[in-house]
Order: sequence, then structure tokens, then C-alpha cells
Amino acid sequence: MNEKRGSWYLLTGLVFGLIIGLILAMPVIPVRYINTDPSSLSASEKAAYRNMVAQAYLAEADAGRAISRLALLKEENPSEAVIAQAQSMLAEGGNDAPARALALLAAAVSEPSLSITPLPMLTPMAVAVVTEPVITGTASAETTQGVTSTPGAANTPRPTVTPQPTLGSPYVLEGEPVEICDPLPVLSLLQIIVVDATGQAVPGVRIEISQASGGVEAFYTGLFPDVLGYADYQMQPDAIYTIRVGESGQPVANLVAPACGNDSTNKPTYGSLRLIFKQP
Repeated sequence: MNEKRGSWYLLTGLVFGLIIGLILAMPVIPVRYINTDPSSLSASEKAAYRNMVAQAYLAEADAGRAISRLALLKEENPSEAVIAQAQSMLAEGGNDAPARALALLAAAVSEPSLSITPLPMLTPMAVAVVTEPVITGTASAETTQGVTSTPGAANTPRPTVTPQPTLGSPYVLEGEPVEICDPLPVLSLLQIIVVDATGQAVPGVRIEISQASGGVEAFYTGLFPDVLGYADYQMQPDAIYTIRVGESGQPVANLVAPACGNDSTNKPTYGSLRLIFKQP
């Protein structure tokens, strides 16, 4: 009988030991992963990783390196994941600069030959210093606003921001907006196509849209991998829109969904508008 009690004590101790071990291993002393594979990251960490890849791509303009970095996530369709993240950012509002970076990154994944201009880096510039000699006995020194330096010592160059390159010509509306009623689209869309002076599609172009009733939103071209310079926005039948393409583009006002007759129930139907913007 004593032997049976001893066996039960051993079993109880084993169970308590397992429970304590699980408590220590999970909430108290969890496993910390260091230098792990990016594919093992959580969903939020993968999103942060894509943001860093997009920012690096803006700075380096190296599509091959950006694609290699995204490949480490081992996703079946990295372009769709980047586009979905950009669209989610735009839907949530806030700073839309990361969404533009993601749009350009998605375009690079879809079209590796696409080239962008890297962001300017900090470069040193020599600073002219006006000094007054202060003579004391036979020794001399130079002072500048209370800072003393030995004569002949080289001034340390101070960094300054290199001016941004001059932007290209603003995008202008080419022709008149085209009304699309046949075939009648499922959604009434404001379709925008942006091309450069040579007719090449331009991804990552900011489009600002506002309604007469108030409110401003922004979205970008390049969130559709099949058409890099394309973007669209769902219009409401009773709304009047104004859009601006690019940072320096002229606004195009009084855009409304075109009326396309009535359906079988005598209910009004509305089509889409297509606008093409091009650099002169």
C-alpha cells in the first residue's frame, strides 16, 4: 500500500513539474528568436519588413535587391501582398508616404526593369568661417563666436541636405474625360491612367481627390500589377469630384459619374469616367 502511495506522489510531482515548466516556458520566460528567417515572422512583423524593403528601394533604386529581400518572406505572390498592404494603409488614412513607397515596390516586383530616381543623400559641404585674431603676448589664436581653434587647423565639414532634383513637368489631362456606358461597368469608377512624355506608364504617382461636400483622400498609381500607371476610385452618383494628379498638377474639377439611362426596373444607372494624364 505504501508503494502505491509513493507512485502516486511521483506522478503528482511529474504533473506539477510539467505545469510549472509550461508556465515558465510560455508567459514567464518565452523563447526569443534572434536572426531568424524572415518567413517565420508574424503578420505584423512581415508588414514592418515590407515597409523597410520599400524604404530601402526608394533610397537605393535597386529593384533586384528589393525583390531578393522580399523573396526571403517566401510568399506565393509577393506583389499581391505588397499591394494589399498599401491599399490597407490608404484605407486606414494617416501618412500616405509609406503607401507610395509600397506602390513603387509592387511595381518593381511586377516590372523589374522599372527605374526610379533614388532619394538624395546627405553630402558634406565646406562652411566658410569668419574669424578674428586674438593676440596675447607672442601666442596667437583664432576665435569664432567663442570657439577657439589653433591656426592652420582644418575646419570639419558640416553635412547639409542636397537640394531635391527639379521635378519633371506636371501631368496634364490629355483630351476630355471618356464616359464608359457600354458595356455598363459593375461599379461606377473614376479611372485614371498616368504616363510620362514617352507614353510609358508611371507608378507611384499621388492622386488627390476631394468632393464638393468636403473631405480629401489620396491614392496612388501602381497598385494594379497588370497596369502600372493605373488607379481608380469608386464614384457616388450624387457626388462632384475634383482631382489633382502629381504634387504640382492642376486640379480637374466638376467630375461626376455619367448617367447611362435606366435599367429594367426604370432605375437610373451610372457608368465610369476614364482620364489620361501625360507629361508634356
